[in-house]
Amino acid sequence: MQRLVAAAACRLRTPLSILESSVTAGGVRLLHTSRPSADLREFFDWASREGNSESYGRGWQVEELRLKSWQDLHKLWYVSLKERNLLLTEMSWKRVPKDADHQLARGIPVGAASVEEDPHRLRYQAVQGTLRHIRQVLEERAAAELVPKLRREMLAVINAR
Repeated sequence: MQRLVAAAACRLRTPLSILESSVTAGGVRLLHTSRPSADLREFFDWASREGNSESYGRGWQVEELRLKSWQDLHKLWYVSLKERNLLLTEMSWKRVPKDADHQLARGIPVGAASVEEDPHRLRYQAVQGTLRHIRQVLEERAAAELVPKLRREMLAVINAR
């Protein structure tokens, strides 16, 4: 069992101590993945292309994320990345710039209603805020860690590119 956890830690580039905490009595619960049938269609917002506007929630606040476990934060990080990629695909398809710098580079004045009120851009900003907040919480946890080796491992995971 320990060899399996150590091998997964190397493969996933996750600190061994973090993965060891996910070992359960009945086996190992290491990784949550998407459906096996997932394909590129997941990167398109088909509902909005068909004219259906769906409501969406707000971004996660730092106080809420501080209550989550390391594994939950990792899951939320990857779900947020997937959502961000979907939104970037839709914004690119509609030629909506993702931020003020890109907006100015395209010659669109800052504050233009067509850009500022775009639902995909608003969702993108909320997702970006969630990603920043998750990173902040993980960095706070790493800074609070008293064991230097574990702190370095946590920072390596947080700063992985």
